[in-house]
Amino acid sequence: MATTRAPQGGSVIVISIIIAMLLMLVPLLDNLRFARPEWVLMTLIYWAMALPQRVGVGYAWCVGLLIDVLMGGSLGVEAFSYAFVIYLILRFHLQLRQYPLWQQALSIMTFVLVVNIPSVLMTSNFTNWYVWLPAVTTTVLWPIVYAFLRAVRRTFNVS
Repeated sequence: MATTRAPQGGSVIVISIIIAMLLMLVPLLDNLRFARPEWVLMTLIYWAMALPQRVGVGYAWCVGLLIDVLMGGSLGVEAFSYAFVIYLILRFHLQLRQYPLWQQALSIMTFVLVVNIPSVLMTSNFTNWYVWLPAVTTTVLWPIVYAFLRAVRRTFNVS
């Protein structure tokens, strides 16, 4: 008779999301605030790729609602964007996991651009380059976040 292991480490996932939310709240200089990486989205993407059975669309929706409240945005915009991105991640997680980190980072950039579309559409000036900065900073930071969260997952045996 085969025994199945119960999932463990759910609190590690929640704590990592909370830390990512706190990083979103850290005040930055006026010049740097437009370049704030999408910490929460990166964390959600990592957990959805690593443990697709644990972090899904509903999880992303709830986290997105919390981000809408924390950041003072329109209620449901980030929730929908996060849920949509995590749906795409879950649909293609097997392929994404096979990519080298630099290719994953470019894929992540695409997902961050999808999340930023509502904020870009709300600004009347599409030519300002700063609206694209979160995608660039998130892309650059993805390999570091990936390595860190992978080490956390292995250290705490999250499954």
